[in-house]
Amino acid sequence: MQSDKSLVHWKYSMDKSPELILFRAIINQALHDAMYDGVYKYHIIDKREAITWLISNSKDFQLVCSWAEIDPGIACRKFTEAMKLDLYALREDQTKILNKQRKKYKHKGKFRLTFYDA
Repeated sequence: MQSDKSLVHWKYSMDKSPELILFRAIINQALHDAMYDGVYKYHIIDKREAITWLISNSKDFQLVCSWAEIDPGIACRKFTEAMKLDLYALREDQTKILNKQRKKYKHKGKFRLTFYDA
């Protein structure tokens, strides 16, 4: 038996195009990443990039918002206002983790594959 919540989600999905759901999910994921409160380095990097994207009002941000049927100017302004209230800011301990020097890899001929500059 399906719960009421799953029925509501199913109805929502049926009322919206897959593309609209996808682009709203992209914005939702960026907001989720921007709210990360932990200390795992790679999630902090995602948080920093999400915050940058959300306040950038870049062409990419504007396109995703328009495809999600969200006014990009209003979205950017609201997120910037939230940043001023420190709702989505890197904490001091997160900043220290990002600025920490990387250790040199000890094993010659082997390397750690990373996808981030930090």
